[in-house]
Amino acid sequence: MGLTVLQAAGSLVSIGVLLLAGVLMSRRGLLGERAVDGLKLLITTLTLPLLLFRAFLQLRPEGRNAVLALAVFAACAVMAGIGAVLTRAVRLPRPETRLLFQGFEAGMLGYAFFVALHGNEELSSFAALDMGQVVYVFTVLMVQMSVLEQHRVREEVVVGRPLPVGSVGASPGGTGGAVAVATGAGAWGATGRSIIFPWRDILASKVLWAIFGGLAISLVAPGFASSLAGADGFAAPIFDTIGGLTTPLVCLVIGASLAGGIPRDPAIVKIVVLRTVVGLALGLGFGLLVVPALGFSVWYAKAAVMLFVLPAPFVIPVYYKRNAAFIGSVLTLSTAVSIVLIAVLAVLGVA
Repeated sequence: MGLTVLQAAGSLVSIGVLLLAGVLMSRRGLLGERAVDGLKLLITTLTLPLLLFRAFLQLRPEGRNAVLALAVFAACAVMAGIGAVLTRAVRLPRPETRLLFQGFEAGMLGYAFFVALHGNEELSSFAALDMGQVVYVFTVLMVQMSVLEQHRVREEVVVGRPLPVGSVGASPGGTGGAVAVATGAGAWGATGRSIIFPWRDILASKVLWAIFGGLAISLVAPGFASSLAGADGFAAPIFDTIGGLTTPLVCLVIGASLAGGIPRDPAIVKIVVLRTVVGLALGLGFGLLVVPALGFSVWYAKAAVMLFVLPAPFVIPVYYKRNAAFIGSVLTLSTAVSIVLIAVLAVLGVA
């Protein structure tokens, strides 16, 4: 049934208070970089996986959910094309702009805010939409970033610059050189032609295991999935208590990221404004056209709008390290804009 208007308003106030707490604690040195990293680790390895696992347990094994996921996947590709066109038309940084137009940060932001505004009961509607963009990000976008990162490393090797430790092709001492790194099947080198794909990171992702684990159980044993995710079962207090920590922890982390101020570089502002406008247009299109055409409820429409106004995935600067500061600034501003926009859309009853 979701939350009432008053409850949603109270949730918005709670989110605002926690964001402000994160900002103030960071500025006073109480929420430093190591503490934030610890909170992120707790979120991505424990609280968020539990939240996602429950959401995908609740997802019904229906063909229209697959159609919806495919539609979201296609929409991500459309946004990539629009980003490529705008890169040339507005003369924005490339390939950063194209990458930043693809995918959505549903994990760290979307689920947390959807639960805060609408409760756990309708979370499967957001999960159904998220499924398409998750597949897109960990296939199409990840391949693009892998290719671009390999080119970056190759250029570093050619000019003889030291590679950052942890970069593909870097030696333990951080010196340049074509040091091959085994990542998944086959040997991969900075000067080779093979695409370096982060199979180990993907296979080790607790978030992905939670998504596909919950989805598998809901498909194979829907009755057991309903019982496990139910509000009166043994697992309910575990999901509520531990998974419920996701929203407050995410708010503190975001608040800390905003403590340094809002980026105002013209190129950053242009990318954020353009992406937000394009995303909002697509989200409204999904909510008004695609969702009703497939016979889904209004909760799917709200989830669609919220999903499409979220910022780009936070994994982009992790796997594409060139111009990381610029990408990070875009994500910071985009996050701030998304929070404000989601709040406005929630008040209007759209998201």
